[in-house]
Amino acid sequence: MSADQADKKLKQDLEDTRNDLKRAADEIRLKLHLAGMDAKDAWEEVQPRLADFEQRFDAKAEEVGEELKALGSDIMKRLQNIKSKISSE
Repeated sequence: MSADQADKKLKQDLEDTRNDLKRAADEIRLKLHLAGMDAKDAWEEVQPRLADFEQRFDAKAEEVGEELKALGSDIMKRLQNIKSKISSE
């Protein structure tokens, strides 16, 4: 794989992560009004991290690609945790 192809793949991976995060966050926003305090507290904790990801993605996606992938993965795990709390209530 050439450097150009690797850069394109990383950029596509980051774009996919961004879209997945947006979809998960949108779904959770719709269900939050039914959630208990535990899920709401978890949501309050993850929101700034999500905003940080978006801001950093827009500013330096290519420079910090691997770091953003790790941050995106962490946020997705937290969003899935919130989603499971909402679903179990």
